Amino acid sequence: MIASGNGHADSGDDPAALARSLEPVIRDSCGGRLGEIEWFRASWQRGGAATGYATWTPDGADDVPVIVKLPVGSTELNWTVRLGNHGLDRDVVEGQVPHPTPRVLGSGRELGGHDLGWLVIERLEGETVAGDLTEMSMQGLLNAAVEFQARADESGVEMEAAPATPDWASALERSREWVADNEITEKPRWKKAIQATQKLLPDMLRQWEARPINTWCHGDLHPGNAMHMAQHSDHPDRCVLIDLALVHAGHWVEDAVYLEHLFWGHEDKLFGIRPVRHMRKLRKERGLAVDSHDSKLADIKRLLIASTAPSFFGVEGDERYMHRALTLADELLVRVAGS
Repeated sequence: MIASGNGHADSGDDPAALARSLEPVIRDSCGGRLGEIEWFRASWQRGGAATGYATWTPDGADDVPVIVKLPVGSTELNWTVRLGNHGLDRDVVEGQVPHPTPRVLGSGRELGGHDLGWLVIERLEGETVAGDLTEMSMQGLLNAAVEFQARADESGVEMEAAPATPDWASALERSREWVADNEITEKPRWKKAIQATQKLLPDMLRQWEARPINTWCHGDLHPGNAMHMAQHSDHPDRCVLIDLALVHAGHWVEDAVYLEHLFWGHEDKLFGIRPVRHMRKLRKERGLAVDSHDSKLADIKRLLIASTAPSFFGVEGDERYMHRALTLADELLVRVAGS
């Protein structure tokens, strides 16, 4: 049913069917505190995970709405559990610093003798920032990101090597070929920008790879990966980050520039917020490391993303995005080359 020859759960099985078959094992592993599970497929979910709604009955307390998720990869499981030992998110009050990740009520690395990570987390009241895009929710997203960085640092986990730098040389070459082979607006400017970036690439990579590796980055910081809970009564407006599958060691500008570039050409949706500047301010207030060279690192990351936009045009680009990317590339080439 779920076993494969190596003793692992068969990843080819339907996630919902697998989850239903393992439900009695999950509930038993939770010591009878977990109620019946209503399994569903979330629209935001990627990969082969199944998710379900249920209730959790703590000792001597009211039932808590929860979400059950399986299978869960090791990175997501480790960080969600590591940062999830805290009080109920919905009970945070004004004057308290909201937790940046969901409360974990149950978890494990195996089920029924199979290597299969699973989580039971508090079900949060609210919706994703993507579904409730306001100045308040965007500020909350950045607040949660910095608080995540701080608590991850305070967790005492030894900082590991950063992931390998993407193959920007190949991405630039693909972009050059795409521009040459397709009818694209402002083709001559694109050719010039890409060629100029290619000339600067060795020095940019040298500086980028020498950056301090001193931050646990979320790795996928976008409005769909944060739940927003609006202020009510004496409870503060706050956001909680979800999907910690891509957490990695790095530099904080990686998260900030990633979030920023999603809104190129649509800056009105940032409500005047500048993610890099705002995150730097929040990190400084939180006592986290910032440096005068951070702006240069942010510009290098921006230029690499902007100049390779044609190679990703079919994935994430629209005309407004592409025009803004090209405008930025022209501006950044001057700044990066001159600094």
